Order: sequence, then C-alpha cells, then structure tokens
Amino acid sequence: MTRSLLIHIVNSPVLFFGTFFLFRACLWAAVEYQWRANPVRYRQVALRDFGAQIFHVFLVIPVVLYLYDRAFTYHSFPRLLQNVPMLVRIGLYLVLGDFGYYWIHRLMHTQLLWRTHMWHHSPTYMYWLAGCRATIPQQFLVGAPYVLVAPILAPAPWWVFTALAIFSYLTVDWMHLNVSWGGRLLEWVFVTPRYHHIHHSSDPDLYDLNLGNNFTFWDRLFGTYIDPGKFETKQISFGIDEAPNPVRLIAGV
Repeated sequence: MTRSLLIHIVNSPVLFFGTFFLFRACLWAAVEYQWRANPVRYRQVALRDFGAQIFHVFLVIPVVLYLYDRAFTYHSFPRLLQNVPMLVRIGLYLVLGDFGYYWIHRLMHTQLLWRTHMWHHSPTYMYWLAGCRATIPQQFLVGAPYVLVAPILAPAPWWVFTALAIFSYLTVDWMHLNVSWGGRLLEWVFVTPRYHHIHHSSDPDLYDLNLGNNFTFWDRLFGTYIDPGKFETKQISFGIDEAPNPVRLIAGV
C-alpha cells in the first residue's frame, strides 16, 4: 500500500512537487527558525522565490530534458560495472558527476557564460529557497555531466533516479541554507552552507571560489578553495553588482 502510494505520487508531477515542496518547507523553516544566521524578510521574498521554483520545475526542467533527449545518445558502460553493488555505483555516479559539474560551474564564471549563471547569483540574501534560480542554459550545462555518467547506474530499480532527483533538490537547499553550519573537518570533503555562502558573496573577488557542488576536494585540487572560517557569516553580503534587464537575466542571455 505504501509503495503504491509512493509510486502514484512520483508519477504525478504536481502532486509530487507539492508534497516534496511542503516537506522541504517544513524541514528547512524549522532549521532556520532555530539556527538562523542572518536576518531575512521571508514574507517579502518567499512568494518571488516560490515563483522561481515553479518556473524551474515546470518549465526549465521539461525543456532541458527535451534537449537532453536530442543532444545525447545512450552509451553503455562496461558490463563489469553491472555486477558492482548499487550503492557503490551511486557513489561513483555522484563523484564523477560532481567533477563535471565543477568544471561547468567554473566555466560559467568566465565572461563566456557568466550571463547563463547571473540569475542564480542575483539574490541579496541566503536561505533554503534562494538557490532555486536556474536559467535553461545553466540547467542544461550543469546537468549534462550527470546525464553522461548516468549509464553507470544501469540497470537500476525504479526508485534510484527518483531518490537522486530528491537528493539534488535537498543539496541545493542545504548549501543555501541560512545557517552558519560548517567546520574544517567536514569541509575537507563536503560542501556546507558557510562554504557555499562565500561563493555567493557580493565581492567579485570571491565569485570564482568554492565552486564545488557536493564535494570540496575539487576546489582544493584545482586552486579555487578559500577557507570560509576566515569570514564572519554576518558580515557577508550577497548578490551581484549589476542591474541587468530582468528578462535577459531570467533567460540567461
């Protein structure tokens, strides 16, 4: 009964989005209420950010999936991988996908592709819903590495890709969370809110630093790491120092 209900929810995009969004809102609102790092006028920004989330889920994602279907062809990995336990393959998928994400993210912080990414950096505040802005070009680019390594998971049970999609949204929520959580030991491997907040600083000198999505070791390996412990959370301001046309900003062009 429980499994049938879960499958029904997953197969209904509106029901799935609504249920999952309510879960996220309850979870992160409780966390931020208890451990809030910076004052945020939630009532003033939440409706706008919810609109950005709707835009992402019901326009950006379908368009990007359509483009993926036409841009990439299926390629199989060695059959030997099919005998590797699923949890190991999921770990490999996350590491390889994150490696590709790092370089795409780094590329989006160059003059060539900065416009595709500006909308994501435009909020002047950080909280769990602040990271939902993604233009179609940005989403296509950052998701491509994960699409390319997805055959590592084949064949996979029905729940694997659903779980990974849920994990992806929770990861974005987590790194933008309005808390000062972190620590050098944890940040040797994993991205934390305070780690990612540095990347969203309004200081242009910090735009190109702490680019990792799930893991921090890419920044350490390739010279884009800065210790977030050097900064006071409450002294960091967010946003971009430009005021581009809103339509162009959201379109990423």
